[in-house]
Amino acid sequence: MRNLCEDVGAVNFSEKTPVSNQQIQNAYHHGNLSSDILQRAVEIIDEQGLDALSLRGIAKDLGVSHAAPNRHFKNKASLLSAIATGGWMQLRDATLKAADATASDNPNVRLNAMGRGFMRWALRNRALFRTLLHPDVARFADDDLTEAMLEFSASVSDAVQASQRQGRLSDVPLPIVSLFTNAVPMGAALLLINPLLSADHPDFEQFEEEELIHQVINLVVPI
Repeated sequence: MRNLCEDVGAVNFSEKTPVSNQQIQNAYHHGNLSSDILQRAVEIIDEQGLDALSLRGIAKDLGVSHAAPNRHFKNKASLLSAIATGGWMQLRDATLKAADATASDNPNVRLNAMGRGFMRWALRNRALFRTLLHPDVARFADDDLTEAMLEFSASVSDAVQASQRQGRLSDVPLPIVSLFTNAVPMGAALLLINPLLSADHPDFEQFEEEELIHQVINLVVPI
């Protein structure tokens, strides 16, 4: 599974294979440190909360000097901005690329694929998805991300409107249809990745992930 960061191939951090500090530093000189900082930050926010996040703590966890993370992120705010930007861009791309992968001009087919792409990404990047929805992370979005997300929202709205012209919920105002279309994949993903909520629905376990996504989204955009 690919998260916000790339996998670290040069260094094995498991207890079974001790790694020297020099090996760690050599690996990070090849450009792995920035991505590992981001990955560790997501894990900390997801597991312990935002208050537990610090560049010094991440440096300790990764076995590097306290100053090393500051070469990539000058402070906690810039780290959170990078998480927000990288994560939302990934989610946007997964959603839009799913529609393009259909190679179809049918608006309902494309919109259905967008819903599945969104939900699939959320379920396969659970910690990052939860982190992106943290209010204190979202508010660190920079201007470039804000503009990109407005364009993304417009693309989704255009897709919803195109499906209405094909007869889907054509008698319902566009803002309501857009809200419904967006809320189902996001809400279903949040329910499934929340242990407290998903515990109330053990029957979900009988479905393979892709089949579950398919059935949920087909209720929203039948094809």
